[in-house]
Amino acid sequence: MATRHAESRSFVQKCVFLAFLFAIQVAGGEICDKTKCAGVLKYYEGLGCTPVYKNPNDCCAESYNCTHLDNLSRDKCYVNGHEYSDGETLRPEHANPCDIGCKCILFNNEASFVCAGFDCAFISGGENCFHRSTHDSCCPSTVPTCLKEGEKRATCEVDGKVYLDGEYFSPKSDPNLDCYCMPGYTGENIEPFCKKINHPHCSPLFTNGGSIYQKCAPVFYDNQNPQTDCSYVTRCQNSEDVVIHNHDHTKSISDEEDKVCKFGNMTMHIGDELDKGTNYDSLCVKCVCEVPPIPTCRRLPDSECDINYAYPSIKLL
Repeated sequence: MATRHAESRSFVQKCVFLAFLFAIQVAGGEICDKTKCAGVLKYYEGLGCTPVYKNPNDCCAESYNCTHLDNLSRDKCYVNGHEYSDGETLRPEHANPCDIGCKCILFNNEASFVCAGFDCAFISGGENCFHRSTHDSCCPSTVPTCLKEGEKRATCEVDGKVYLDGEYFSPKSDPNLDCYCMPGYTGENIEPFCKKINHPHCSPLFTNGGSIYQKCAPVFYDNQNPQTDCSYVTRCQNSEDVVIHNHDHTKSISDEEDKVCKFGNMTMHIGDELDKGTNYDSLCVKCVCEVPPIPTCRRLPDSECDINYAYPSIKLL
């Protein structure tokens, strides 16, 4: 009987130990999904800001250190830490395929790169033909790739989505890669399928340096994710802007000096938002200080914004 009790205790101890190991394995195997973090993560990455964490092992930053921007010259252009003077042309080693004829231009005492406009024409490939995109060209090839009789167009499955041969994708594991689906892709994001871009696609300093110096905020559509998407426009301070204070008033300002958002010459604490006012460029945009020092601004969905009132020149049918 004693032996049976001993075996029973031993079995229970083993079960508890295995459960403990499983808990450790699950906890240790947790993946940090930054797409669920607050704040304008993609914008911060484009600016080269450094994340600041409350605890060393935290997934999401509580603020970002962007003080390096204070040392930049307004009359210079910047790309990946490289400085250009007024009139200089973007060098090939710093350019992406769609950076066509880019030149550093000084306007109103603030410099940014100005590039030539482009428009990729849509050309039908015809039956069983398609136009393949590559890393070396901004637009798809004008010469169609045609499939032989019975041949199927290759596909690539990435992050749960299927892409066709010649289509562009950007893997969540490394957004700084430009990738194109090609025959032979097995899930490895290496050349010739993927190539590291020369500078981030939505680098705020590249074509909109003035908005950085004026402490404007990026604006996203209501269906965009500020953690992974590029903003479509910036919102700058206007004369009607007022801060709605929603922060914890029990905390002193000195305790939160490094945890405030700067918008123009205004200061916003975490939780504060801008009054939408009546200005046409701000009425349908909600801006909240989530992760300092840059507010998160979102375009309100049409269901929450009277477009006829916000944009009197636009009339809905």
